[in-house]
Amino acid sequence: MDATEETATDGGAAPGIDQEVLYATVYAATREAMLGTVATVVYLVLAAFFVFGGVDLAISNSGTGSIVWGSWVSMVGVVIAAEATGVTSLSSRFR
Repeated sequence: MDATEETATDGGAAPGIDQEVLYATVYAATREAMLGTVATVVYLVLAAFFVFGGVDLAISNSGTGSIVWGSWVSMVGVVIAAEATGVTSLSSRFR
């Protein structure tokens, strides 16, 4: 773009967006995004606790019962991780 070319303008009309409303909207969206991120991290930590706890339970103890319980606990962790990352949508089915 040359210095001699002029950019297109909107005719000098004032924008129809109120700055206070725009600020409130951006603030609410940012806050919701940050809370969603924190919640996802908490869910993933909880899921890791269940997965590793279940694997530890299944490996450390001998017997069929500990393997079954460990597998179930690990699967609960996998489901929590899938829900937290949006792979599944079980929560939308219960609304």
